[in-house]
Amino acid sequence: MESTKVSHQKAENHEPLKGTWISCGVVGGVILITYLIVYGLYMVRV
Repeated sequence: MESTKVSHQKAENHEPLKGTWISCGVVGGVILITYLIVYGLYMVRV
């Protein structure tokens, strides 16, 4: 009895870095916008 692995179902996308950079950009943009909003509210109050 041969045990064969058929769980090699890798999606062959040759652009993993593109998605990584898009995700990093989105996260960085959200952090930057949040920081600017908080800083702006702080400066208005002070």
